[in-house]
Amino acid sequence: MRLILRSVIVLGAVTTVTVSARQYKPSTVPVEYSASVQAVGALGAVATTVQVHIDRFTAEKDRTTLVNALKTGGYAAFLPALKKAPVVGYLAVKDQKWDLRWAHQQVKDLGQAITVATDKPVYFAGGGAADAKPREGFDMAVIRLDVDTIGMGKGTFATAAKVKPNADASGVEVDDYGGQPLQITMVSRILK
Repeated sequence: MRLILRSVIVLGAVTTVTVSARQYKPSTVPVEYSASVQAVGALGAVATTVQVHIDRFTAEKDRTTLVNALKTGGYAAFLPALKKAPVVGYLAVKDQKWDLRWAHQQVKDLGQAITVATDKPVYFAGGGAADAKPREGFDMAVIRLDVDTIGMGKGTFATAAKVKPNADASGVEVDDYGGQPLQITMVSRILK
């Protein structure tokens, strides 16, 4: 009986160590997520998978430069600063890739909110037309992921966007080309 009990205790301890080792710690990079994106419109629905690969989060000095550019010069000053920011990862849809120039995380009680941005639009979705055309000023893409401690969750994807400071200038508002961002119905962290 004691041998069986010891085996169960040892097995339980090994399982706990294995699960803990796989649990994501917010500061751990590189990290990669797979996100299922859906768009529903008058002509029907489409879905795809987006890979978000983060090599590192945006350094505080780069983040400060970008935030100050947005606060003092608006989007017209922010976009050139974003284009000059170091590449911190990439966004991929099928065989196409876009450089991430912004990656930021906010740790919450039961997970984190991750925001990434490209310096180019990914797709002009919406705008009330199936063949939506590019429109000046929507020159970037923004993804927000809300994930739990094991890396699963939901989010939004503004495939063509611009940003502006929010009312109290403590953060940003995302203006999406299509009126509202696409829904990310499922996010999962890819284990390597």
